[in-house]
Amino acid sequence: MARNPLHAVFEVRPGEGAAVAWAAATFFAVLAAYFVLRPVRDALVLDGDPAFIPWLFTATFIAMIAIAPPWGWLVARLPRAAFVPIVYRAFAVQLLVFAPLIQYDVAPIAVGRVFYVWLSVFNLFVVSVFWSLCADVARPEQGRRLFGPIAAGGTVGALAGPALTRFLVAHVGPAALMLISVALLELAVWCARAMDRAARAMPAASTATDASAAARPVGGHPFGGIAGVERSTYLSGVAIYALCAATLATFIYLEQARIVKAAIPSRAERTAYFADVELWTGFATLAIQILLTARFLRWFGAGVVLALLPIAQGVGALALGTWPTLGVAVAVTAGGRAVTHALSRPGRELLFTAVPREDKYKAKNLIDTYVYRFGDFGSAWMFRGLADAGVAGVAVAGPVAIVWAGLALALGVGLRRRTS
Repeated sequence: MARNPLHAVFEVRPGEGAAVAWAAATFFAVLAAYFVLRPVRDALVLDGDPAFIPWLFTATFIAMIAIAPPWGWLVARLPRAAFVPIVYRAFAVQLLVFAPLIQYDVAPIAVGRVFYVWLSVFNLFVVSVFWSLCADVARPEQGRRLFGPIAAGGTVGALAGPALTRFLVAHVGPAALMLISVALLELAVWCARAMDRAARAMPAASTATDASAAARPVGGHPFGGIAGVERSTYLSGVAIYALCAATLATFIYLEQARIVKAAIPSRAERTAYFADVELWTGFATLAIQILLTARFLRWFGAGVVLALLPIAQGVGALALGTWPTLGVAVAVTAGGRAVTHALSRPGRELLFTAVPREDKYKAKNLIDTYVYRFGDFGSAWMFRGLADAGVAGVAVAGPVAIVWAGLALALGVGLRRRTS
């Protein structure tokens, strides 16, 4: 009997297809909602001075601190079937507030900066919530096989979002793009519900997928994420990995912003440029996910896969510091993000399949949001301080990448010990 091509390419086993398809559809909607708006954000913020961006990273970090307590409260008291829609719909309502402000050009620089902070919070939060749900319903063995195709669904969304922006930016304003994002967030809510139902029917599903677990609050203390990271060297290692990732990604982002500001004066042209970067990122990511992600996770394990991002980011940062041109900026940014989304992200989410359920929502969210944005905040000011001293920020890329790669390999060993 011929093997299903879906099973052959993605290693999806009989009985898992519906859950994987709904998960991929959810991630498609989440990332499309974000990437419709990311080129708008990056273009709006360059209406002002790029040197102000470290202050925006500082504001984002403060916003993460403010959000942590209510998020912990929601997770402790509500079942996932309730708090996932609350989070996504809350962000959708906030978008409806931004739309008229930007449409009627109300305080454009100030609103653009607030929107930059808001979208930075939105991005990490909605993605973290999605992957927490995936880690909750999948066993480690399933995660190694299924997180690749699920991430591929998100990549299609990451392609569709900037493609829509690229096509529509000359015909409609940012407000219309925000309404599209609102619709996509609502689609994500309904797909997440279908995914949760389908996951309960998977063979060898996680105990967290039964009906009673799905309807039960995660429980614990609202600040349980902090305690989880403090008491576990494994989770502390994941947090430091995220910190390193944020550091090099921020250096590359700020260097790219400086290059684009100098080379492209028009907001519309900058929006188109950033949309092009996202499209190249999406195509590269999708190719890696289809051809390599699941195979690499099975052949080499999470540690080696996680170590590929430090190598890519370290080499890319050095290249951008040596040849600061638009072409190199596109290649380095798209290449680094492709490795992040296609390899590092599934590998890092796999690490959370081997931790207690409370840590999958609280410690994971703390790492994905608070820790990551602390990395943005700290490295942005480090970049500015080095620039003021006449030192290129990317000069620290090599040492950071070496430490980061060693940590990735250690995390892979830790995962094997927890699942063997």
